[in-house]
Amino acid sequence: MADVSSPISFKRRRLIGNLHHTVAEEAKRNPTEEGADGFYEFTAEDYYRLRKTKKEDKFLKTQKMREAEQAKCRSRLTKAVIRVRFPDNHTLEATFHPSDKIQSLVDQLKKVAARPELPFYLFTAPPKEVIRDMSMDFYSAGFVPGANVHLSYGIPN
Repeated sequence: MADVSSPISFKRRRLIGNLHHTVAEEAKRNPTEEGADGFYEFTAEDYYRLRKTKKEDKFLKTQKMREAEQAKCRSRLTKAVIRVRFPDNHTLEATFHPSDKIQSLVDQLKKVAARPELPFYLFTAPPKEVIRDMSMDFYSAGFVPGANVHLSYGIPN
């Protein structure tokens, strides 16, 4: 028994009923055989369906177009969440603006560290890449929208 109080539910039920009925009729009309070669032929309809699903933005872009897209993407990102893992497995999480320099993270770590006089360096893993350029911003370093950074004491190799 169908609930006709809502036209949406009635349409939905009717559509589902028709789909099951159509699938059963189609199976009776066109039984697929293992040796039917027509089933495997590539038709014009298949070609146009594939063309629709492909991305339409696969064209060459000028440097100005790429810079404009990058600026648009950059303006949407408003914060960079950086997690710093210490050698004793403690983790410090801090939020920065994407245009801030990595040096601001180092300054923050020196304020928080128990022994700031010890030399330390930062790296990302895997693969292990030591962060040497502290004047780079978080966006250029690839730390936006977030990153896990490891701290190690000593001097990097």
